[in-house]
Amino acid sequence: MRKRQCHRFTKRLEVTFTSEGSRFRGISSDLSAGGLFIRTQHGLTPGSLVDIDVYLPDDKIGHLKGIVKRTIKTALSVIKNGMGVELIERDQNYLEFLRQFDLESQEASVENRGTATAAPNRDQAGADAMETIIIACPKCNVKNRVSVLKLSLGAKCGKCGAVLKITDIS
Repeated sequence: MRKRQCHRFTKRLEVTFTSEGSRFRGISSDLSAGGLFIRTQHGLTPGSLVDIDVYLPDDKIGHLKGIVKRTIKTALSVIKNGMGVELIERDQNYLEFLRQFDLESQEASVENRGTATAAPNRDQAGADAMETIIIACPKCNVKNRVSVLKLSLGAKCGKCGAVLKITDIS
């Protein structure tokens, strides 16, 4: 079952976001027409409305509005703090940037298809691997690969079902 409705791109761009009169900074990742992830130490509560300015190349700014869907806050440096935002409004600058970025990635994919060593999904697999950590179960000692994005939702051991804690990282 596929969760995402929009194709996502990994692109690091400076972002400022405002909610209830407070303004914060962050870095974007996983951009799409439907949402984005903002890496920040100032993650907002899920359900919060947020105004976002994305600083695009060529000195353009994308103005977005969204709803925070999930927030990750932890003291561990291996886990990327931030928040996932579902976009409810996007401006033309942002949509044009996504279209341009999509065309470039499609062209690169076509060029790579002709070479024997090309692996179009290798970059995505590497990104996914960096988004997981190994946690040993405190009850049965089985090592579990846990997505850092789902860690705050209360990960459980795949064998015995015991709750996994961040302090049990191997």
